[in-house]
Amino acid sequence: MAHHEYSRYQDRKSPVPPSPETFAINPDCQVSVEHVGLGRHKVVMADGFYLHPDLVLQQALELPYTDRFEIVGNFPGVRASINVETGAIVDAISEFWGMKLYPFFDPQPAVFQGITNQQYRLNVGQRQPHIDQDVTAMVYLNPAESCMGGTGLYRHVPTGLERVPIVPDQEIRELADRLELSDEFLNSAEGYENFQNSMIFNPLFANRDNTYINDGNAYWELLFLIRMQPNRLIIFDGRCFHSQHITTDQYTQAFRVNQVLYLSQKPKP
Repeated sequence: MAHHEYSRYQDRKSPVPPSPETFAINPDCQVSVEHVGLGRHKVVMADGFYLHPDLVLQQALELPYTDRFEIVGNFPGVRASINVETGAIVDAISEFWGMKLYPFFDPQPAVFQGITNQQYRLNVGQRQPHIDQDVTAMVYLNPAESCMGGTGLYRHVPTGLERVPIVPDQEIRELADRLELSDEFLNSAEGYENFQNSMIFNPLFANRDNTYINDGNAYWELLFLIRMQPNRLIIFDGRCFHSQHITTDQYTQAFRVNQVLYLSQKPKP
Protein backbone atom coordinates (compact mmCIF):
# COMPACT_ATOMS: atom_id res chain seq x y z
CA MET A 1 0.00 0.00 0.00
CA ALA A 2 1.20 3.51 -0.74
CA HIS A 3 2.77 5.34 2.19
CA HIS A 4 0.02 6.77 4.47
CA GLU A 5 -2.77 5.73 2.14
CA TYR A 6 -5.51 3.30 2.99
CA SER A 7 -7.57 1.58 0.36
CA ARG A 8 -11.25 2.03 1.06
CA TYR A 9 -10.95 0.09 4.32
CA GLN A 10 -12.09 -3.15 2.68
CA ASP A 11 -11.32 -6.34 4.57
CA ARG A 12 -8.26 -7.84 2.97
CA LYS A 13 -6.17 -10.90 3.60
CA SER A 14 -4.62 -10.92 7.03
CA PRO A 15 -1.20 -9.25 7.20
CA VAL A 16 1.92 -11.22 7.95
CA PRO A 17 2.31 -11.44 11.75
CA PRO A 18 4.94 -8.99 13.00
CA SER A 19 8.28 -10.23 14.22
CA PRO A 20 8.97 -9.88 17.96
CA GLU A 21 11.36 -7.02 17.17
CA THR A 22 8.67 -4.86 15.54
CA PHE A 23 7.27 -3.49 18.81
CA ALA A 24 10.57 -3.40 20.72
CA ILE A 25 10.73 -0.44 23.12
CA ASN A 26 13.67 1.95 23.07
CA PRO A 27 15.35 1.75 26.51
CA ASP A 28 16.76 5.25 25.98
CA CYS A 29 13.56 7.13 25.10
CA GLN A 30 13.34 10.63 26.57
CA VAL A 31 10.54 11.03 29.13
CA SER A 32 9.12 14.41 30.15
CA VAL A 33 6.13 15.39 32.30
CA GLU A 34 3.79 18.40 32.16
CA HIS A 35 1.08 19.36 34.65
CA VAL A 36 -1.91 21.00 33.03
CA GLY A 37 -4.66 23.32 34.24
CA LEU A 38 -5.81 24.21 37.73
CA GLY A 39 -6.05 20.50 38.50
CA ARG A 40 -2.38 19.98 37.60
CA HIS A 41 -3.35 17.02 35.43
CA LYS A 42 -0.35 14.90 34.51
CA VAL A 43 0.72 14.51 30.88
CA VAL A 44 3.65 12.16 30.18
CA MET A 45 5.56 12.25 26.88
CA ALA A 46 8.16 9.65 25.88
CA ASP A 47 10.03 10.67 22.73
CA GLY A 48 11.68 7.94 20.67
CA PHE A 49 9.39 5.32 22.26
CA TYR A 50 9.84 2.49 19.76
CA LEU A 51 13.23 1.15 18.74
CA HIS A 52 11.97 0.54 15.18
CA PRO A 53 9.16 3.05 14.52
CA ASP A 54 9.35 2.50 10.76
CA LEU A 55 8.49 -1.18 11.28
CA VAL A 56 5.54 -0.26 13.51
CA LEU A 57 4.25 2.22 10.91
CA GLN A 58 4.73 -0.32 8.12
CA GLN A 59 2.77 -2.86 10.17
CA ALA A 60 0.00 -0.31 10.77
CA LEU A 61 -0.28 0.53 7.07
CA GLU A 62 -0.65 -3.13 6.07
CA LEU A 63 -3.74 -3.74 8.21
CA PRO A 64 -7.36 -3.80 6.98
CA TYR A 65 -9.12 -0.72 8.35
CA THR A 66 -12.81 -0.19 9.00
CA ASP A 67 -15.08 2.75 9.73
CA ARG A 68 -17.91 0.56 11.06
CA PHE A 69 -19.57 2.21 14.06
CA GLU A 70 -19.31 -0.87 16.28
CA ILE A 71 -15.51 -0.68 15.87
CA VAL A 72 -14.79 3.06 15.79
CA GLY A 73 -17.67 4.39 17.91
CA ASN A 74 -17.64 8.18 17.76
CA PHE A 75 -14.02 8.30 16.58
CA PRO A 76 -13.93 10.37 13.35
CA GLY A 77 -11.76 7.99 11.34
CA VAL A 78 -10.86 4.35 10.80
CA ARG A 79 -9.44 1.63 13.07
CA ALA A 80 -7.59 -1.66 12.76
CA SER A 81 -6.06 -4.10 15.22
CA ILE A 82 -3.66 -7.01 15.26
CA ASN A 83 -3.11 -9.64 17.94
CA VAL A 84 0.41 -9.17 19.26
CA GLU A 85 1.95 -9.37 22.72
CA THR A 86 1.45 -5.90 24.24
CA GLY A 87 2.38 -6.71 27.85
CA ALA A 88 5.78 -5.01 27.60
CA ILE A 89 4.14 -1.90 26.12
CA VAL A 90 1.60 -1.72 28.96
CA ASP A 91 4.40 -2.26 31.52
CA ALA A 92 6.44 0.60 30.02
CA ILE A 93 3.42 2.91 30.05
CA SER A 94 2.77 1.94 33.69
CA GLU A 95 6.37 2.76 34.61
CA PHE A 96 6.22 6.17 32.92
CA TRP A 97 2.82 6.92 34.49
CA GLY A 98 4.05 5.96 37.95
CA MET A 99 1.55 3.23 38.79
CA LYS A 100 0.42 -0.17 37.56
CA LEU A 101 -2.09 0.10 34.72
CA TYR A 102 -4.28 -2.65 33.30
CA PRO A 103 -5.67 -3.22 29.78
CA PHE A 104 -9.43 -3.48 29.37
CA PHE A 105 -9.03 -6.59 27.21
CA ASP A 106 -7.11 -9.81 27.76
CA PRO A 107 -5.27 -10.33 25.52
CA GLN A 108 -4.90 -6.66 24.55
CA PRO A 109 -4.32 -6.28 20.78
CA ALA A 110 -2.35 -3.48 19.15
CA VAL A 111 -4.94 -0.96 17.93
CA PHE A 112 -4.24 1.65 15.25
CA GLN A 113 -6.37 4.51 14.03
CA GLY A 114 -6.25 6.89 11.10
CA ILE A 115 -7.83 10.29 10.41
CA THR A 116 -7.95 12.26 7.17
CA ASN A 117 -9.38 15.66 6.25
CA GLN A 118 -10.39 14.35 2.84
CA GLN A 119 -14.16 14.19 2.25
CA TYR A 120 -14.95 14.13 5.95
CA ARG A 121 -17.98 15.24 7.96
CA LEU A 122 -17.81 15.68 11.73
CA ASN A 123 -20.89 15.09 13.87
CA VAL A 124 -21.74 17.36 16.78
CA GLY A 125 -19.92 15.15 19.29
CA GLN A 126 -16.73 15.25 17.21
CA ARG A 127 -16.76 19.06 17.09
CA GLN A 128 -16.10 19.38 20.82
CA PRO A 129 -13.87 17.56 23.34
CA HIS A 130 -14.66 14.11 24.73
CA ILE A 131 -13.51 11.80 27.53
CA ASP A 132 -12.30 8.18 27.65
CA GLN A 133 -12.74 5.38 30.19
CA ASP A 134 -9.66 6.03 32.37
CA VAL A 135 -5.99 6.47 31.33
CA THR A 136 -5.30 7.03 27.63
CA ALA A 137 -2.00 6.33 25.85
CA MET A 138 -1.16 7.02 22.21
CA VAL A 139 1.91 6.70 20.02
CA TYR A 140 2.14 9.15 17.12
CA LEU A 141 3.47 7.17 14.16
CA ASN A 142 3.70 9.68 11.29
CA PRO A 143 7.21 10.61 10.10
CA ALA A 144 8.35 14.20 10.63
CA GLU A 145 7.16 15.51 7.26
CA SER A 146 3.55 14.60 8.07
CA CYS A 147 3.48 15.33 11.81
CA MET A 148 1.08 18.23 12.40
CA GLY A 149 -1.17 19.40 15.21
CA GLY A 150 -1.53 17.04 18.15
CA THR A 151 -3.92 16.45 21.04
CA GLY A 152 -5.55 19.29 22.98
CA LEU A 153 -6.66 19.30 26.63
CA TYR A 154 -9.52 21.65 27.53
CA ARG A 155 -11.47 23.37 30.30
CA HIS A 156 -15.27 23.52 30.06
CA VAL A 157 -15.88 27.25 30.47
CA PRO A 158 -19.53 27.24 31.69
CA THR A 159 -18.79 24.87 34.60
CA GLY A 160 -15.05 25.38 35.06
CA LEU A 161 -14.51 21.61 34.93
CA GLU A 162 -11.30 20.18 33.45
CA ARG A 163 -12.25 16.52 33.82
CA VAL A 164 -15.20 14.29 34.67
CA PRO A 165 -14.52 11.58 37.29
CA ILE A 166 -15.67 8.02 36.67
CA VAL A 167 -18.19 8.40 39.51
CA PRO A 168 -19.49 11.74 40.86
CA ASP A 169 -17.11 13.38 43.32
CA GLN A 170 -17.50 16.39 45.62
CA GLU A 171 -16.84 18.90 42.83
CA ILE A 172 -19.54 17.34 40.65
CA ARG A 173 -22.02 17.23 43.54
CA GLU A 174 -21.36 20.88 44.40
CA LEU A 175 -21.91 21.78 40.75
CA ALA A 176 -25.21 19.87 40.70
CA ASP A 177 -26.30 21.70 43.88
CA ARG A 178 -25.36 25.06 42.36
CA LEU A 179 -27.45 24.24 39.29
CA GLU A 180 -30.31 23.07 41.55
CA LEU A 181 -30.39 19.69 39.84
CA SER A 182 -32.29 16.69 41.17
CA ASP A 183 -30.31 14.02 43.02
CA GLU A 184 -31.53 11.58 40.38
CA PHE A 185 -28.80 12.85 38.06
CA LEU A 186 -26.03 11.53 40.30
CA ASN A 187 -27.61 8.43 41.83
CA SER A 188 -27.36 6.15 38.80
CA ALA A 189 -25.01 5.57 35.89
CA GLU A 190 -27.76 6.57 33.45
CA GLY A 191 -28.50 9.76 35.38
CA TYR A 192 -24.79 10.68 35.52
CA GLU A 193 -24.49 10.16 31.76
CA ASN A 194 -27.54 12.37 31.21
CA PHE A 195 -25.95 15.01 33.45
CA GLN A 196 -22.79 14.98 31.34
CA ASN A 197 -24.64 15.09 28.03
CA SER A 198 -26.88 17.98 29.06
CA MET A 199 -24.54 20.10 31.19
CA ILE A 200 -21.12 19.46 29.64
CA PHE A 201 -21.34 17.90 26.18
CA ASN A 202 -24.40 19.91 25.18
CA PRO A 203 -24.56 20.20 21.36
CA LEU A 204 -24.83 23.99 21.75
CA PHE A 205 -21.22 24.02 23.04
CA ALA A 206 -19.76 22.36 19.92
CA ASN A 207 -18.16 24.19 17.01
CA ARG A 208 -20.82 25.18 14.50
CA ASP A 209 -18.72 24.60 11.39
CA ASN A 210 -17.16 21.32 10.23
CA THR A 211 -14.00 21.65 12.35
CA TYR A 212 -12.38 20.11 15.41
CA ILE A 213 -12.46 22.24 18.57
CA ASN A 214 -8.69 22.97 18.14
CA ASP A 215 -7.91 26.31 19.85
CA GLY A 216 -11.27 26.37 21.63
CA ASN A 217 -14.43 28.48 21.45
CA ALA A 218 -16.64 30.42 23.87
CA TYR A 219 -17.42 27.21 25.77
CA TRP A 220 -14.14 25.28 25.61
CA GLU A 221 -10.75 26.74 26.59
CA LEU A 222 -7.59 25.09 25.27
CA LEU A 223 -5.36 24.41 28.28
CA PHE A 224 -2.49 22.58 26.62
CA LEU A 225 -1.55 21.24 23.20
CA ILE A 226 0.41 17.98 23.22
CA ARG A 227 2.32 18.42 19.99
CA MET A 228 2.51 15.56 17.55
CA GLN A 229 6.09 14.35 17.14
CA PRO A 230 7.33 11.22 15.33
CA ASN A 231 7.46 8.14 17.57
CA ARG A 232 6.17 10.07 20.60
CA LEU A 233 4.20 8.20 23.26
CA ILE A 234 1.76 10.36 25.20
CA ILE A 235 -0.10 9.33 28.38
CA PHE A 236 -2.81 11.38 30.07
CA ASP A 237 -5.91 11.11 32.22
CA GLY A 238 -8.57 10.24 29.66
CA ARG A 239 -11.23 11.69 31.97
CA CYS A 240 -9.79 15.11 31.12
CA PHE A 241 -11.56 16.78 28.22
CA HIS A 242 -9.48 16.24 25.09
CA SER A 243 -9.68 16.26 21.32
CA GLN A 244 -7.64 15.85 18.18
CA HIS A 245 -6.05 19.19 17.22
CA ILE A 246 -6.29 19.11 13.42
CA THR A 247 -6.88 22.17 11.21
CA THR A 248 -8.67 21.98 7.87
CA ASP A 249 -5.44 22.26 5.86
CA GLN A 250 -3.77 19.32 7.67
CA TYR A 251 -3.96 15.64 6.65
CA THR A 252 -5.69 16.33 3.34
CA GLN A 253 -3.34 13.85 1.64
CA ALA A 254 -1.59 11.79 4.33
CA PHE A 255 -3.42 10.08 7.17
CA ARG A 256 -2.70 10.90 10.78
CA VAL A 257 -1.74 7.47 12.18
CA ASN A 258 -1.70 6.62 15.90
CA GLN A 259 -1.50 3.55 18.05
CA VAL A 260 -3.95 3.87 20.94
CA LEU A 261 -4.26 2.05 24.27
CA TYR A 262 -7.07 2.56 26.76
CA LEU A 263 -5.96 1.50 30.23
CA SER A 264 -7.45 1.24 33.71
CA GLN A 265 -5.99 2.05 37.11
CA LYS A 266 -7.88 -0.94 38.53
CA PRO A 267 -7.61 -4.60 37.49
CA LYS A 268 -10.62 -6.25 35.93
CA PRO A 269 -12.83 -7.82 38.63
